[in-house]
Order: sequence, then C-alpha cells, then structure tokens
Amino acid sequence: MTFLNELKFALRSLGRAKGLVITVVLTLALGIGANAAIFSVVRGVLLRPLVNREEGRLIYIQQSAQGIGSENTAFSVPEIRDLRQRMKTLTAIGEFSTITFTMVGLGEPRQVRAGVVDGNFFEVMGLRPALGRLLNPGDDGPAAAGAAVLTHRFWTTGLKGDPSVLGKTIRLGTRTVAIVGVLEPSDPYPAETELIANVVTSPHHLSATMVEGREHRMTQVFGRLAPGADLEAARTELRAVHGAIMKEHPEAYSPNAGFGIDAAGLRDQITARARTVLLVLLGASGLVFLIACSNVANLILARSVRRESELAVRAALGASKGTLRRTLLAESLLLCGTGAALGICGSGPDVLCTCPLCVAVFCACPRSHA
Repeated sequence: MTFLNELKFALRSLGRAKGLVITVVLTLALGIGANAAIFSVVRGVLLRPLVNREEGRLIYIQQSAQGIGSENTAFSVPEIRDLRQRMKTLTAIGEFSTITFTMVGLGEPRQVRAGVVDGNFFEVMGLRPALGRLLNPGDDGPAAAGAAVLTHRFWTTGLKGDPSVLGKTIRLGTRTVAIVGVLEPSDPYPAETELIANVVTSPHHLSATMVEGREHRMTQVFGRLAPGADLEAARTELRAVHGAIMKEHPEAYSPNAGFGIDAAGLRDQITARARTVLLVLLGASGLVFLIACSNVANLILARSVRRESELAVRAALGASKGTLRRTLLAESLLLCGTGAALGICGSGPDVLCTCPLCVAVFCACPRSHA
C-alpha cells in the first residue's frame, strides 16, 4: 500500500472522528498562529536588516546627566565640534534633532515634525535617495540655501507619491527651503518625521550664543566607526575625550549633574525599548505553543489506545508494523498540516516560519504508538 493510499485511508478514518479533528486543528491553529505572529513581529523589529549601508559600523552617541535624572542629554554645537576634532575611531559624525514647524506651500498649511540635520547626516547614516538627492556638505555654510528632503512615508501617504514636488519651494516657520529629494524608506531615524531640512543645525542659522554656548544642548549625535575600530574602542575613546572636555570647561558640567557619555550600536538603540517586551512575548507564545502540542499529542495518543483492537485485527490480517506506523503517521500529518496551515494563514501573509509546523508534526507524530 502506497503512502498516498495511507493518506486516503487516514482521511476516511478521521472523518469518523470529527470531534477530535476539530479540537486538534483548532488547538494547533491557535498555538501556531500566535507563535508565528509573534515571531514575525520579533523578526521585523529585531532581526530584519536595516536599510542603512554597513549598519554594523553605525553608532548612537549618548550623553547623560544621571545626577539630574537625564538618561539622554542632547549635545551642544561646541561639544559636537570637539568630538569631531578629537575622535579617531569615528570617520564622521552626523547631527539630528527634531522641531515642529508650520509648513506652507504643499496644500493647506499644516504642522509637521521636521528633522533638522547637518550635511554629513545622510552619508554617516548610509541612506540613499528614492528621488532627487539628499543633503550633503555643500548644504552647510553661510552661503548655503535652505533645502529639505521628504521622508518616504510622508511623500507616499501625504503627497500620493507625486514626483513633481521636487524643486518646489515651501516655508517652514519663517524660513524658506526648496525640496531637493525624497528619502528611501528607513526607520526610526527619520521615519518619525515628515521631512528633513538644513534650516536649524547649520551654524549660520543659529545665534552666536547658541553656537558657542555649551549649555544649549539640542542635538542627537550619530557616528560611523572607522575601519578596524569596534564599539568598545569607540566607547573608551569617547569617555577619554569627554572627560578631557569636562576638565577644560568645568563651568558647563556641574559635578552634581554627573555627566557621562556612552555609545550603542544603531540597531541596539532602535530596539532597546522593545527588545525585552518582544523576547518575553516570544517566550510566552513558545510556551503556549508547547502546551498546545502536548495536548494534541495526548489526544492522538488516547485515540491510538482506543484503537488497539482495530490495530490488532489489522496486524492479524497481515499488516506489518511499518504499515501501521504509516497509517498513524498519515493521520497525524493530516491533522497537524491542517492546523499549521490555518494558523500560519490566520497570522498574516508576511509570516514565513515553518518551525511551528515542524515542531507540531514532531510532537504529535505517534511513531511509538503502534
């Protein structure tokens, strides 16, 4: 008897046990669906590669002031200037901050959250344009004109992907900028913004007090590791440089504030808040899945025990142990395959995880029942 015939026999046999079939299929579908859905979220947040070129070399530099309860204190222009001049483990530093503007010039006036960057930012972050160009060092300096890049999300949702926006002039608050490009899809910097412009962080747009005042901290800092340098080397150098800066300018760093500096990989910075929660959810969903598989295995084992007389008769009529095993295996494959298919389809079209199916088949397969 071929395995196909065994499947047909198993289908007829299961047709006489509709209650068992419904219970097993629904149990597996719920267990696999929840597990696959959570895994898809974990994969998308923690495992999916970033669009940034050479993402392993990207770091987020974080200044803190534990004494006043600040875990993430922004940097001032002089501090960034000092870091640029003294850091040897970084090839470049990019600046990023956010400000809300009233935007005029693209339909009705609206409030937009804009990222403001220097000309190095996109090169440091390893991002590319989807349309037009991005800001570059030529957009810095006293002679530079105002320029802006739209985020991909804002361009596609707010402007319906209209390519004619390139070259348009808009007003952000009191400043006029020209739209020079559209950024490729990226996260989370600057996915949380509608556009990125050069209208604030370039020194010629700031007052002399803000350019020279170390107390005016408003900018986040990203760096790109130099070839051969690693995160630990960058951390060590950052702490040494930061310590020297504080000694040179004690008036800007109150001892009670407890200023410090650290660095993290860009991916770790992006996923830091979600990592623990997602891993706990993944562990919980895995536990639920194992419980579901155990229940299914017990149900199939109980059915096999009740069928001992049937199996004995089939053995007396000449059925080999291999044939009996194939029959039970065919029934398990039908049950588990149906439950897995329903679970994966119900968890969404983006889920591509066969591990739950493999585990389900393994746990429920009654190879030792005969």
